[in-house]
Amino acid sequence: MAQVISLDTYRERRNPLATAMARLEGAVGRLDPLVHGRPGALGPRVERELAAIAREVGLGRPQEAAERAGRLADLLEHPAAIGWGP
Repeated sequence: MAQVISLDTYRERRNPLATAMARLEGAVGRLDPLVHGRPGALGPRVERELAAIAREVGLGRPQEAAERAGRLADLLEHPAAIGWGP
């Protein structure tokens, strides 16, 4: 019987840096309108997370930065779930 192979898994194994960079680009693409579209100033928690994402990128850890950015985008898309609303 043939084995089914996920193309995403194959690509990630073949070039993990490119996969991480693509994930980071997607997460930042989600974050950008959420951050720029918020009325008023960003809260300190959001600013800390954005700084942490920038640090991860600066340290050459795109996978960690992508994970953080994705989590932050999830939170900002649904701020009422955790009380981060305006």
